[in-house]
Amino acid sequence: MADLTKWSPFEDVWRMRDNFNRLINFLSPGAETNEQGWKDAWRPSVDVHENDDTVHVSAEIPGVNPDDLDIIVTDENLTIRGEVKQETTTDEHGYKRIERRYGSFQRTIPFPVTVKHDLANAQYEDGILKITVPKAEPSKTKAFRLKVSNNKRPPLQ
Repeated sequence: MADLTKWSPFEDVWRMRDNFNRLINFLSPGAETNEQGWKDAWRPSVDVHENDDTVHVSAEIPGVNPDDLDIIVTDENLTIRGEVKQETTTDEHGYKRIERRYGSFQRTIPFPVTVKHDLANAQYEDGILKITVPKAEPSKTKAFRLKVSNNKRPPLQ
């Protein structure tokens, strides 16, 4: 007797979504290649907002030990690096589908203004990394006009 498979009207939609996500990941610059040959580019989702004197960045990084995070702050941007480690192996429990991502990640976020990178502060709680950086004073450079001289120099011989 032939095996019957229950038809799901959404199976084709899910497959199309997965193929589209693979295509986008494949085209992502700097992505690492996984076992299937696809580029795997997981990056944490971030929110960036500012008030009068501070820039706030919140990043979703569940399952990461805060000691494993590498956070680099410059005057222009913020880089967050880390690794999500898999707690169990897939062979032990007979997984049929794994959608959670594991491995290293890096995300660079440009600041909307110049900041005082040496006064940055980071906190990690319940899978959310919160970084607060004070804004730098706006540059007070003065503009000035240059006059172009009309002195003709003798040609070099």
